[in-house]
Amino acid sequence: MSDGSDRTPITGPQPAQGLAMAALLVFLCVLVFYLGQPGYTHARLALFLALGAAAVLGTFGVVTQRARVAAAGAAMLALLGFWQATLWIFVLPMAGVLAVAGLLIALDERTVERR
Repeated sequence: MSDGSDRTPITGPQPAQGLAMAALLVFLCVLVFYLGQPGYTHARLALFLALGAAAVLGTFGVVTQRARVAAAGAAMLALLGFWQATLWIFVLPMAGVLAVAGLLIALDERTVERR
């Protein structure tokens, strides 16, 4: 009989990694959609590239289980998101996902150190 130790936990970095990857995919699709809308400028392109890079950086931090990199990506997204009011509804949740995932990774690292 199995004692249940072979199950994937619902806390820790594994579920956070999947959630961060799914959120990144949706976020990048939203950026591509809004980039093609009327009013295209080079400033919009630069902002969207910065938003995408921050999201990719934060997700990279989550996937590699580096809480500080994930937090840096979340902070950059939050700061850049205030300049684009139209995208707040997408930028801030992505920053939140990265922040929560980074927190879960940091808590998991702390738990491992105590054992």
